[in-house]
Amino acid sequence: MSDEILRFTDLAAAIQLAKANGMTTREIVRELTRGMSYSEALKHARMAAPLLDIAVMEFMRLRKNG
Repeated sequence: MSDEILRFTDLAAAIQLAKANGMTTREIVRELTRGMSYSEALKHARMAAPLLDIAVMEFMRLRKNG
């Protein structure tokens, strides 16, 4: 999935699109937060985690663990 799609699409639609294309939750989290600082990613996690049916802490764990 290209960065442009994620920048210009609302978050719920981007997540739906990613899931429809077979991306794992880990891949989605990493794509959504690529290049973000920890504080930016945490703000993003608060919005995206419920859409992925995971906790904010899990979102942040997936972001940093490979």
